[in-house]
Amino acid sequence: MNGGHPRTVPLRAILIFLGVVGLLRIASSHPPRSILLQPDILGAALFLYTPFLHYRRGRTPSWIAPGELRTGLPLLLGAAAAGTALYLLAGRIPGVLPPAAPAASLPPLWEFLLRQALLVALPEEVFFRGYLYDAFEEAGWEPVLSSSLLFSAGHLAIHFSPYRALTFFPAVLFGWTRKRTGAIHAPILLHLAFNLLPYLRAWI
Repeated sequence: MNGGHPRTVPLRAILIFLGVVGLLRIASSHPPRSILLQPDILGAALFLYTPFLHYRRGRTPSWIAPGELRTGLPLLLGAAAAGTALYLLAGRIPGVLPPAAPAASLPPLWEFLLRQALLVALPEEVFFRGYLYDAFEEAGWEPVLSSSLLFSAGHLAIHFSPYRALTFFPAVLFGWTRKRTGAIHAPILLHLAFNLLPYLRAWI
């Protein structure tokens, strides 16, 4: 809902999104010359810090606050259960999910969780459910679907595969928990939990 205000295009946010995705696409297509140019580290830095261009004039992002903690936990648990059920269901349909990685090729669980939390879940949620969500909402657009579409489009642009198009569906859950709690804490935890599912699938 736009509250009666005319809908505008959040052009700056879209251009920043395109710029970040473009840089990550280039970085993913070439061997990194520096550890700082590795796609996961570069992506974390861009997703985490470019949003603060929007807040540099003293605005405090509303999504930094704890939000509705009382409703956050039940929402988190419910969304995690729903997402896990859908993932397991998709895994039973041939060709929907990629083959599970060999368990022996995976890093230790603590290392996987640390990298996923710091380099994926936190920065991506700051960017998509923080910055882009705010930008679309302030421009009069429905922020959950808008940010989810860009989330999925970004995954497809960086590494194209039909499977990556499915990121739209967990993104809707991330956006929904942001909308209900007013913060990004639940989306970060949910994102981390969903990224853990392929790791656990390799051990099943």
